[in-house]
Amino acid sequence: MAIQLAKIRCEIREIRLNNKPEHMLKVSPKGTIPVLILEDKIIDESIEIIEWALDQYNVFEGNLNQNEILLSEELIAIFDDKFKYHLDRYKYAARYKNANSDKHRSECMEILIELNQI
Repeated sequence: MAIQLAKIRCEIREIRLNNKPEHMLKVSPKGTIPVLILEDKIIDESIEIIEWALDQYNVFEGNLNQNEILLSEELIAIFDDKFKYHLDRYKYAARYKNANSDKHRSECMEILIELNQI
């Protein structure tokens, strides 16, 4: 979303986590996604990619106003905290003791409906 907001053109590649491309592992040995490959550096943390994209927007398009910054931070927190917590327990229920996959799926849906309204 941050890359879209900042109107940054990029190439997005689908990655199979059980078959990571050698090129990806070469530039980011920890093997996590997403990975942003820039001319002068590699960014492989989601929040750092978001911050980089928003910085580009501020430089090229003008500063975000305070309301936009607060909304961006709120949405990031919802995705990083609430949504990811439930998504992991829905998709990978076997990894979590006593995880109720259906309950976590419902929580994900509620969060997505809330985000859609925003």
